[in-house]
Amino acid sequence: MSNTHLPNDRILNIPMNDKILNACNNVMNDYIGRHSKTFVMRIDIHPPEDAEQNQIIKFNKRFIEKERLAGNDPSYIVAREVSSSKKTHYHMALFLDGQKTNSTYKHFENAKTVLQNVMGPGGTINYCDDGHRNGIMINRNDPDPTNLTEAQRQVSYLAKTDQKQNVNGKTFFTSRIRK
Repeated sequence: MSNTHLPNDRILNIPMNDKILNACNNVMNDYIGRHSKTFVMRIDIHPPEDAEQNQIIKFNKRFIEKERLAGNDPSYIVAREVSSSKKTHYHMALFLDGQKTNSTYKHFENAKTVLQNVMGPGGTINYCDDGHRNGIMINRNDPDPTNLTEAQRQVSYLAKTDQKQNVNGKTFFTSRIRK
């Protein structure tokens, strides 16, 4: 499983940004290569309307540090989008050590607490099930590709081009690859 590739637009039936899709592949492959079990989940971050752009970086830094201190060895991908109503929101794919966690609950609670502390009231953290599972365990040696395929589908959503056209500045950021 060390050479997984995320699905392209044929799987999700939507146009994809190749640069973001490649970054998603790289982060996911790196993480799966380092952990026998990888827990993959998505979080949508909707900052308060008056939030400044640099606050998402502060949120991300504190949230990832909180996950790191909990022993989860987090890696992440964050994609910024602007909806048709001109509201900025972020999609995050979070990769965690599956030997340490297997539930989304405490990670969503951590994200909610950090968002409140960094940006104050008015922002929300959304659970991303969109008709599919959120919180998928990938066992690197599992011959059944079902969980890997579902996690790939979930992560590749960050590469969709829709709602990225009106983004000024950086569209996405990721954790560093540690190979």
